[in-house]
Amino acid sequence: MSTAYFYVRPTDSLFVRGNLAFGNSGEHGGSLMPPPPSLFAGAFRSALLGGDAGQMTAFLARCGRCTDPAMHRCLGTADAPGEFQVTWVSLAVDAGGNATPQAISPLPSDLRLLGNHFVTLEPRAIAQGVASAGDLPLRATLISAKQEKPTGGNYLRQTGLVQHLAGQKPAAGERIEGKHVHGRDPRLGIGLNADSRTAEAGLIYTTEGFAFSPNNGQKSSEFASTGFLIGIDGMGDLLPALGQLRLGGDGRSAIYKRVEFIAPVHSKMPNARFRLLLQTPGLFQQGWLPDCVKLHGDSYRLQGAGFTARLACAAMDRREVISGWDLYEWAPKPAHGAAPAGSVYWFDQFEGDAGKLAAWVQSGLWSATLSTLQQARRAEGYNRALLGAWN
Repeated sequence: MSTAYFYVRPTDSLFVRGNLAFGNSGEHGGSLMPPPPSLFAGAFRSALLGGDAGQMTAFLARCGRCTDPAMHRCLGTADAPGEFQVTWVSLAVDAGGNATPQAISPLPSDLRLLGNHFVTLEPRAIAQGVASAGDLPLRATLISAKQEKPTGGNYLRQTGLVQHLAGQKPAAGERIEGKHVHGRDPRLGIGLNADSRTAEAGLIYTTEGFAFSPNNGQKSSEFASTGFLIGIDGMGDLLPALGQLRLGGDGRSAIYKRVEFIAPVHSKMPNARFRLLLQTPGLFQQGWLPDCVKLHGDSYRLQGAGFTARLACAAMDRREVISGWDLYEWAPKPAHGAAPAGSVYWFDQFEGDAGKLAAWVQSGLWSATLSTLQQARRAEGYNRALLGAWN
């Protein structure tokens, strides 16, 4: 199934609500950046339905089912997703002209920027006499000649990600400072009475947005604009190559255009060990552990159709909470803890068919049997990962 890629450029400040409690007087509503993949799944599916009033009416009147065969094959029903599936989500920078927008990513959990150079976290055995929580045999260890605090707020260029997947250390020039991609844009709001539509006394709050393509004197001259790269399977030519989306809180506008893009893929298959890098948040039944990783004896092993490997080490930031809003049911989606995008898993003792491993990673880190909720989350783009070398 061919993947259609789109460059999405916000034309206004983008508000992507987090999952912290918010609403009382004086509170601050934080935003997420990068947004979860479900934001773009909802935006593109809404654009598909919204472009045809007849299909929108049929979808609402026929229990979430379109009458057009191609549209139904793509969107499915409210309970059973069709062929539509988000397969790639990343930030992107556009140099303008005929150049293809370049994907950029937050730094993976095994890569840190110290000063002006990158360093990697390496799996190391626990030193004798050192107490450490966790059941994995190795710990992700930062190897550095001196003590130094990592620099935050940076993104990794597409070429740097390719180098990192190949087991090479990216050069310092592969980083992009976040201030060149987006800038914070806080807004003041006032609560309204639902009946009179007048201001409520004392209900003043702030929400945090992000302005893309910042023009604040710090903008890099090499970027004509900044936005997102989105890959979608199963949509075919149902959507025009150029159009508009309602994106994020308050339905802020964004422009999309179809582009040619080749997702970074590490072509060399593992011989005995490899890494998995989460490209989108992972919704796993075992919390931080992918569903196909099970405890066997005293070790965690990946068991797939035609391959097996031992989980030796893992590195990840604090877990995220994934929720959202169901437009069809007009109700909040269930909240679930998720392993954050950028999490890294090291596997060794690989046995089996490397091609089947690569195919499983490319299709998302899902088990063979999925519940209705898991099918919906798979269509939204969760559990997408990249295969990398462990040198």
